[in-house]
Amino acid sequence: MAYTQDQLDRYLQHINYPRSQHPHDALQRLKQLTARQISAVPFESFALHYSQHKLLSLDPEALYEKIVVHGKGGYCMELNAFFGGILRALGYQLVNAGGRVKTPAGWTGWSHMVNIVTIDNVKYNVDVGFGTWEPMQPIPLQDNHTFTQIAPRLGKLEYRSISQHSDPSQRVWVYSTQEDPSAPWEERNMFVETEFFQADYEAMNLSTMSAPTSFFVQNVIGMRGILDEDAGTVDGVYTLFGNKVKRHMRNAEAEVVAELETEDERVRAIEEYFGVRLSALERRGIRGLATELKPKPNMG
Repeated sequence: MAYTQDQLDRYLQHINYPRSQHPHDALQRLKQLTARQISAVPFESFALHYSQHKLLSLDPEALYEKIVVHGKGGYCMELNAFFGGILRALGYQLVNAGGRVKTPAGWTGWSHMVNIVTIDNVKYNVDVGFGTWEPMQPIPLQDNHTFTQIAPRLGKLEYRSISQHSDPSQRVWVYSTQEDPSAPWEERNMFVETEFFQADYEAMNLSTMSAPTSFFVQNVIGMRGILDEDAGTVDGVYTLFGNKVKRHMRNAEAEVVAELETEDERVRAIEEYFGVRLSALERRGIRGLATELKPKPNMG
């Protein structure tokens, strides 16, 4: 679905990108929107830890309420479903597609979502829900296309088979990253061009938000882009993993900006670095979970 024009205007205010600043060129506008979305709407798993219900809805109106009205973020299916609705409201032609994520154990089942946007007969992968490794920009579906993500990191898109295919003639889009020119390429995710429906994502979402083995259930994570206002690009990121917040800027080493020992400290960091304010009721939701930060015992 597409959001209404009133909803669109409120979203554009939320990301500080009014229509008066939009370039006429559709691709340039998409690049700006993508960078500002990543910088204003964090990729995060907070609601799976800081809530009473630990459930995530993919209903478009629920996503709008969560992201725009309450100023929160979400994970891949939430963010890409929401951003797809925004792009449709702006007149873009797109389909939602499904993907798999590469882990140390191999490729996952269907657990990722991307938007494939068509501009002037060229298809682009627009993924605003893959955290630190997401492309940070629209990527044309061209085999062996290499681009700069956040320098010196490079990204690459290839159209090929993957190791777990029993039929090597199969082809999918494989996204990889390289940390620097001396590092190996690492596969991150793959996706297909087949359109996935809401019902597909509902099934995928159920496992991702509730399985004990889910990365998002096991970890409190967050990522928000740092916008270069002049260039309109993502110049760095803040990341939260467990009890550490890091800042990684272009052409610089990542630095730890906060080490968190208590839940009070982490809640403050979530607001300071990711712009998400948790209510007292939400904060109580993590009590007793394995992911709760507990004060170190006094061994006296």
